[in-house]
Amino acid sequence: MQNIYKILSLLLDYPNEDVKENLSGIKAVIEEENVLDKTQCNLLSQFLGPIQSITLSDWQMLYVQQFDFSSSTNLYLFDHVYGDSRERGQAMVDLTEMYNKAGFMPCSDELPDYLPLFLEYLSLLQNEEESLKLLKEVSHILENMHKALQKKGTPYSYLLELLCSLCNEDKYDIKQEKGIEV
Repeated sequence: MQNIYKILSLLLDYPNEDVKENLSGIKAVIEEENVLDKTQCNLLSQFLGPIQSITLSDWQMLYVQQFDFSSSTNLYLFDHVYGDSRERGQAMVDLTEMYNKAGFMPCSDELPDYLPLFLEYLSLLQNEEESLKLLKEVSHILENMHKALQKKGTPYSYLLELLCSLCNEDKYDIKQEKGIEV
C-alpha cells in the first residue's frame, strides 16, 4: 500500500516531465502491487486516460486551474481546517515534528500540510496501519475536496475519490476479497 501513497503523491504534485513520461509505468506498478480493487484501479485509469492524452503544459495548466485558484480544492490540508488562523501555524509545527520524529526530511519548499508531501510521508512509514490511521484523520478534508473537484468535472476528482476509498477500507475486507487468510 505504501507505493500507492507515493504514486498518488506524485500525481497530485505539480506535473513534471518525469511523471508525464512514466504515466504508463505508474499504472503497471499499481497493477503489480495488487492492493487496489477493480473500482479503485478504474478510478486511477479515469484519471490517467485524460492526462495521458494532453501535453505537459496543458496538464500543468489544468493543475493550476484546479488547485491554485480555489480555496475548496487547494492542496494545503490545514487551510481547509484553520484558514489563516494562528492555530494553523501550531498545527504545521506539530506536523513538522511528526515528520522529523519519523526521520522524514522533505526536500521540498512546500509547507508540511501540502497533500502530496503528506502522502509521501505516509509512503515512508513502515506500519501500514499507522499510515491508514493518519490518512483517515484527514478523510473529511479529502471528501470535501473530492466533492468540489467533482463539481468542476476534473480528472483530479478521480484521484481524490481513490484516496477517499482508501480511507473507507477495512483491512479485513480487503484481504478477504483477495483470498488472503486473516
